[in-house]
Amino acid sequence: MVGAGPAGLFFALLLKKSDPRHEVVVYERNRLDDTFGFGVVFSDATEQALEQGDPEVSAAMMAEGHRWDDIEIHYRGDVLTSTGHAFSGLSRRTLLRILADRCLEVGVSLCLEHEIRDPETLRDADLVLAADGANSAVRERYREHFRPAADVRPNKFVWLGTSRPFPAFTFYFKTDPHGLWRVHAYQYEPGRSTFIVEARDETWQAAGLARAGEAETLAFCERLFAAELEGHRLLSNRSIWRSFPTIRNERWRHENVALIGDAAHTAHFSVGSGTKLAMEDAIALARALATHERISDALAAYEEARRPAVESLQRAAHASLQWFEDAERYMTLEPLQFAFTLLTRSLRVTHQNLKVRDPAFVGRVDTWFAAKAAEQAGVAVPALAIRPPPAAASAAPPKPEAPAVLSAPPPMFTPFRLRGLLLPNRVVVSPMSQYSADDGTPNDWHLVHLGARAVGGAGLVFAEMTDVSAEARITPWCPGLYQPQHVAAWKRIVDF
Repeated sequence: MVGAGPAGLFFALLLKKSDPRHEVVVYERNRLDDTFGFGVVFSDATEQALEQGDPEVSAAMMAEGHRWDDIEIHYRGDVLTSTGHAFSGLSRRTLLRILADRCLEVGVSLCLEHEIRDPETLRDADLVLAADGANSAVRERYREHFRPAADVRPNKFVWLGTSRPFPAFTFYFKTDPHGLWRVHAYQYEPGRSTFIVEARDETWQAAGLARAGEAETLAFCERLFAAELEGHRLLSNRSIWRSFPTIRNERWRHENVALIGDAAHTAHFSVGSGTKLAMEDAIALARALATHERISDALAAYEEARRPAVESLQRAAHASLQWFEDAERYMTLEPLQFAFTLLTRSLRVTHQNLKVRDPAFVGRVDTWFAAKAAEQAGVAVPALAIRPPPAAASAAPPKPEAPAVLSAPPPMFTPFRLRGLLLPNRVVVSPMSQYSADDGTPNDWHLVHLGARAVGGAGLVFAEMTDVSAEARITPWCPGLYQPQHVAAWKRIVDF
């Protein structure tokens, strides 16, 4: 293994545990406590996966980490809180210590302060694993085989720490004369929190930070966020302004060399999944090696198993980073609307997902939206009668059925006025082209096809492509609206 980050150490541990006869060596050019950054984030689901990989590591992480359920959003003087998110923070240095200690326990060799200048010198090993991060030297050595691509994003960010213990995962959106600043902050151990500051390039340039060193950056951010820090200091650790690179590789393997973690892929810090992906890679690769005799087959199975999940999370991370890049456009939204948009930015958390986590918050959003819909449509929005789910079967005497609770409908089922047309809801259906018209005239086939969708309750059903002349049709069976009989035929369908 080249690189003693979470991916390299966890994989080394799992591989050695699977067969103590394996000779497993991890090379790291730095000392373990030279790590940059402050805290890392894990969800409950990730912790369960890590527990299956190594219960001792999982237990140590849970014992030394800090857990929170709430997300707190500071926006234009308001503080909005959503609960039920179930995440944990842990010092990156502590995580590496836990993993290194376990590696030594099971017999992994750790060669620290040992830089591999040319990975070709390791190629007589059965497997060479590039776990050396986003700037992987191993990946670059075999660049023509892995074919990496880096999408360097325009926003600037700096990774800081603070002694302020944030009670929740906290977002700040603060404007000064230079522009808008975003902060992502979370506690990862008692008395220590990560504090990431992000801004557009033009804001960063206007503030003079392009010429700032680490000390100047720290002083600027302490002045800017003095109220938010509540008297606490900011901490630095190789805290330089950077632009985030989203890294993808066409291939994750070349002969007996494989990529893992950030060397293979990166995901924007706003979804807190870089370390999660790295350690899940380690689990998948160890499992593939345990179930395949040939290294080449194992590496192929590893990539096949992990690539879909990684690419899915990278898509979510891309949606999230774009939201933060475009945060200026959302600064006129009302507080609840802004908070809901922020919480669902990755497109992985939907209205329904968020309702499961925090029904009270979503109830407030629905009530706010229903009031806005009623104002826009000029009609009342009736509340829905929601009954609690029935209790599980029990030997105890049945309790009386709980009364229904009136609740605002989800936004999808609120009315919308489109000039003179009042839609009862916001469900819009676009049918497929049928190619069944009679010389441009829609017929019974279209009546049944479109009518069935209207009967289903959609607020608006719009027709397939409708041509303005016979010459504009793709086929003779495309519907049109260029003859009097076409108008009459369409009116029959619309009247239905």
